Amino acid sequence: MNRMSTSAVALGLCGCLLLAGWATAADEGEGKPGVARASEQGGTARPDGDGSGEFTGSSTLADYLRAAERLSPSISGARSGHEAALAGVERVGWLPDPTVSYGHYFEEVETRVGPQTHKVGVRQRLPWLGKLFVAKDAARERAAAASERLRATRLDVAARVTRAFADYAYLAEAARVTEERHVLLASLEEVTRTRYSSGEASYGELMKAQISVARVEDSLASIRARRAPASSGLAAAVGLRDDAILPWPEAIPDATVPVTSGAIESLEKRGPDILALEHEVEAARHERRLAGQAIVPDLTLGVDYIATDDARMPVDESGKDALIGTASVSVPLWFGKHTAAVRQAEAVLQATERQAEQRTHDLRAEVGKSVFELEDTARKVELYRDRLIPAAVQSVGATDASYRVGGADFDALVAAHEVALEFQLALARARADLLVKTAELARLTGDDGQQTEGLEDDDRSTSRRR
Repeated sequence: MNRMSTSAVALGLCGCLLLAGWATAADEGEGKPGVARASEQGGTARPDGDGSGEFTGSSTLADYLRAAERLSPSISGARSGHEAALAGVERVGWLPDPTVSYGHYFEEVETRVGPQTHKVGVRQRLPWLGKLFVAKDAARERAAAASERLRATRLDVAARVTRAFADYAYLAEAARVTEERHVLLASLEEVTRTRYSSGEASYGELMKAQISVARVEDSLASIRARRAPASSGLAAAVGLRDDAILPWPEAIPDATVPVTSGAIESLEKRGPDILALEHEVEAARHERRLAGQAIVPDLTLGVDYIATDDARMPVDESGKDALIGTASVSVPLWFGKHTAAVRQAEAVLQATERQAEQRTHDLRAEVGKSVFELEDTARKVELYRDRLIPAAVQSVGATDASYRVGGADFDALVAAHEVALEFQLALARARADLLVKTAELARLTGDDGQQTEGLEDDDRSTSRRR
């Protein structure tokens, strides 16, 4: 090869590099709302240990929620799905890989300036630039949908942890209340036994007192037996192994009840399920446009370099290498294939739109039901806390004092104790349910801060009141 060889190859490679620069048609640095990396949405990778030893009796719901962010397989899987969608955004929008070809002349082609021995070619296909932009937009919408699904998963895990923690805390509260009631009834049994010994009470009254104590003992044993499965449920919700019994929570935390008048508006603006579906619909629209652009021809540019040996006879430009520029256009000949792709994309778009419409109706109904249940539970908490329990406590005190001096019927005394116990357990159940209903509404409306805001202070203030 002569002096033209090096310059020709350099020229060809420079041309290919310039063409490859078109691969940045869709700016990598440009993003859209909702296409943030998973690391920007909070949470860390799952550690090797299960973290079961980090909880004590003073651990609050907020502590369990933070542990679930680290340990929950559901959150970890959704975060990986989001990272995959983000990688998909980075993958699309590039030009196809260039191709390099080499040809060797087994029989040299004799030309005036010398025999041609081999050639090297470079080709770069250039799709219609609109295809790159549309594909990039579709990938961005898919990533935004994955981001909303990650947020929905985190809210769903928070709701599950809240429900499991509330059930566990209710059992602890029920055990405490039942134990206190057991102590009172045992004391009443001693009083009845003393009165029976002195002839002031009948044998039937003594039996009734003993039966009441036995019934409370049975309830207490049942509550304690439910601790292990309730602990396993909380551990599973957090992402822990369920082979260790978690400590009893100190109290049922007071729920921060949200304003429910704007729940439907919050659902439509921040609800992760609805936002994910909206992004899915937009992605389907872009893919429909991309299918329609399949009939637009693609351009392929290339450079061929042909090496030429020196001529056998002395001539001008002997051994001059050849440099050839090429251009080709794809021919979308098979229209049946392209029209079928358009019909498929159109059907997918319509199906996605209908699914989004139906899911929106379902979510609005779920929010309405959740608002009703939350408000009804809040009403029950106020009723038991402010009216029924104070009245029941007064009734127990008055009936007990009257019975000890022989002025009250024994059946009335037992009934007063049973009503007081029933009301105390009902209040504990209503407070736990209110915590759960609040988390479930936050899950639907996308209120990310509802679960942890103020929970630690609420837990400790409740403990102090007790």
